[in-house]
Amino acid sequence: MRTKTPLTAGALAAGVLALLAGCQPSAPANPVAETPPAPVMPKAQASVIELMSGTIAPTADIIWGAVGTIEGPKGPIDKKPASDKDWAELRQKVMLLAESANLLAVPDRAVIHAGEKLANPPGPGDLPPEKAQEKIKAQWPAWLAFTQALQNSALETLKTVDAKDVDKFVEAGGAIDEACEACHKSFWYPDAPTPP
Repeated sequence: MRTKTPLTAGALAAGVLALLAGCQPSAPANPVAETPPAPVMPKAQASVIELMSGTIAPTADIIWGAVGTIEGPKGPIDKKPASDKDWAELRQKVMLLAESANLLAVPDRAVIHAGEKLANPPGPGDLPPEKAQEKIKAQWPAWLAFTQALQNSALETLKTVDAKDVDKFVEAGGAIDEACEACHKSFWYPDAPTPP
């Protein structure tokens, strides 16, 4: 028959400490595996010129041309969105323009890629693309302010589309034009001669 050994205070304390140690959270087996991956930052692919010529300018032209007067076979015709489908299609274009401003704000986007050609020769006072690139880099906060102005004007235009308000839509379209022109005067043709 086994005899019980009396429990001493020291043995009791050691047992309690061992029990508490077992309740402590253990360190992860591999701390590196527990670290969340670093966020993937946007990486520009298209050049500024590609965005302008392929997306922004054609989209803006559709917006500006949505309301106006065109020549028909029997004389002038007032053009404006007439159906829910027309307004929905116009809304998509305005939203695309608003989102395009975000693309212009991606850092380190090239103004022009090596080997890329300009569709039109530079006009009087135009900066070469390389000089425009330098200016954007040197004045990045100003560039971001212009992209924000473009987006803000597009979002104001979006409100007029949602309200189906043709008159306010025309005014808002003018604000988009002003936002574009202000940026171009600063970063694309700052030395263009003033028209007479």
